[in-house]
Amino acid sequence: MTLLDKAVNHARDPLTILLQPLFLGSDFYHAAKQCGDWLLSHDHPVAPSFHLVTEGQCCLAWLDGGQELLNPGDLVFFPGDAPHRLTPGAGPAREPQRVVSLSSEVAGVGLICGHFRFLHQVPPAWFSALPRIVRIPHKARGRAFQNVVETIVDEMLDAEAPGHELTTNALANVLLILILRYCLERGLLEARSLMEFQDPPVRRALGLLHEDPCRDWTLRELACEVGLSRSSFSERFHRVVGTTVARYQARLRMLLADQALANGESIVGAMLASGYRSESTFRKAYKRIKGVPPKRIKML
Repeated sequence: MTLLDKAVNHARDPLTILLQPLFLGSDFYHAAKQCGDWLLSHDHPVAPSFHLVTEGQCCLAWLDGGQELLNPGDLVFFPGDAPHRLTPGAGPAREPQRVVSLSSEVAGVGLICGHFRFLHQVPPAWFSALPRIVRIPHKARGRAFQNVVETIVDEMLDAEAPGHELTTNALANVLLILILRYCLERGLLEARSLMEFQDPPVRRALGLLHEDPCRDWTLRELACEVGLSRSSFSERFHRVVGTTVARYQARLRMLLADQALANGESIVGAMLASGYRSESTFRKAYKRIKGVPPKRIKML
């Protein structure tokens, strides 16, 4: 394949060129059957995530009061890991909470959950163009898509198989691409938007911000790095990304802070992890951007 052929393929395949520099891989954090009166809380964003319901029904509740019922076979993707909680679909059960293996014959809700990891735990800027939840029912998945989902379930049922972790994580990496393809096919993500994010100066600036999100980049420094005037770069960045450089960098820092808080760090620890040196400045910035003051939250 010639260099020209590769360039043409990249132009036709924005997912590859936009994901490759940032996507680090996938992790599963839950694969079991929830029984009784249970609750899984995702009150703090960590990374783009997904839930696959293998059995039973569960209720997905948003912190703003919205609710959705998830059915067997449903796959849901959270581009920003928006805060939410999962509970039994039929309401609280009388039995105490119990967690059993997916292969158990005990009645319950089977869930396989995972995260998609990106450089510095920061998802691509264009993920913000996606809805807060992408729900893909069993019937909406094509054959290849469904084969990958079924293989993930099969692998999770045999956790002792050689190479289990490598296999499941590789399958989850494929899962992300298939989810994003689905979004493109259904109009949840516009190909035109992806093409705009390939704008060379803006892509270079985003790369610099993602490579060192804690650095106090100025508009002038970034404009110089990408070879544009300050005003031209500012206009170009806002047109493509939809926000200013300062606001985008602040959002990156809050994602780092959320990651630290979700991992049990103190407020000071989250402050340092996100590049701030003053606790009062960090608290003010966090509340301005997130709407609530920072607090440590232990994931259940």
